Amino acid sequence: MNKLYCFLMVLGYSRMRYIEFVTDMSTNTLICCHQNAFRYFHGYPEEILYDNMKQVVIKRLLKQENSTLNRQFEGFAGFYGFKPVLCRPYRG
Repeated sequence: MNKLYCFLMVLGYSRMRYIEFVTDMSTNTLICCHQNAFRYFHGYPEEILYDNMKQVVIKRLLKQENSTLNRQFEGFAGFYGFKPVLCRPYRG
């Protein structure tokens, strides 16, 4: 039996949702899910809030500016021009 993962993106203002089920949650898969959500929404927000998942952040410190983002994901965010915002640890 394979594990099934759920990707869910919810827009802050309209609460519009995009959901996708995948069989792995690698950084490549996460990026593909984002691209599918952006197509569904016909755009993307300026900021996206993330839990402290390893596909987004490698080393989480108290201040986000001091944290180390996953290079591949950071490049993806830079290409689209959105800012990844990290939740405070243990306050998702």
